[in-house]
Parts: sequence; C-alpha cells; structure tokens
Amino acid sequence: MLIPGCLSCDILAGRTPEPGGVIYEDEYWHVGSMIRPVFWPGFVIVKLKRHCEHLSELTPEEAAALGPVLRVTCSAVESVLEPAKVYVCSFGDGVKHIHFWILPRPPGMRPGMHWVMLNLDARAALTRLGVKRWLVDEAEMVSLAGRIREKIDQ
Repeated sequence: MLIPGCLSCDILAGRTPEPGGVIYEDEYWHVGSMIRPVFWPGFVIVKLKRHCEHLSELTPEEAAALGPVLRVTCSAVESVLEPAKVYVCSFGDGVKHIHFWILPRPPGMRPGMHWVMLNLDARAALTRLGVKRWLVDEAEMVSLAGRIREKIDQ
C-alpha cells in the first residue's frame, strides 16, 4: 500500500517525477535518482515498493532481494562514475519510508566532504566552499540515470 504525502510513495505512484525516470525495478525494490535539489552525480535512491518504515518489518522476500539490488546498483554507479568510494546509508527520519541513499564520492573529494554537502541547502554556499565542481544539474542527472540503467541491464 502507498500512502499519499509520503515522498517515496508519491514517487512510486508517479505523482512526483524523478530525473531520468526509473533506473531499475524488481518485484520489491525501485531505484531512481535523487529529486530536487540534485546534489551531485550518481546520487540515487533505492526504495521499497510498498510503504514500510522499519527494516524489521520487511518480508523475507523483500529482505532477500535487497542485497542484490544494492550490489547491482553500486556496481553500476561505480562503472559509470568511477568514484573514489560509494556509500550506502539509510536514516528514515525525514522520509519515513524504507530507502537507501547510494552516494558516490567523486575522485578528489576529501572523505567526509559528502556529509558537509548533504547538510547544506544552498547551492551558493557549496560554491563558496569550493565544491561547485561536484554539483550536478537535473539534465546531467537524467543522462547519468540512463547510463546507470544501461549498466544494470547488462
């Protein structure tokens, strides 16, 4: 069941579009791009296709499918972007729907800088900090989503 007003549910229901559309889906999981504001290339989100707020409430089938989806998504992001590192994290405080951020750290970005970028809201502030080169616009994210999708489909 999807719940109107939940950002992840609204994306899954097609009420909120993702740049580049669906990157990958299976029976249980959906992979799509970070929506506005898009911070940097390859920031994608893996979300459960039904509304659920706690990992402990995953069905055995959903839990079994999660690892392969994370693996293939990270592999595709690594292949397309060649990042220094790919992080996977889940918080669920803002959007209370099980989802995982796939965060590629670009080559040349210091470890830890991605957390600074995630905690700043203004693109202007990022530019002043000298991290503008890692910002991405929506058109670039659409292109990257297509390239990541192609790698997953291989």
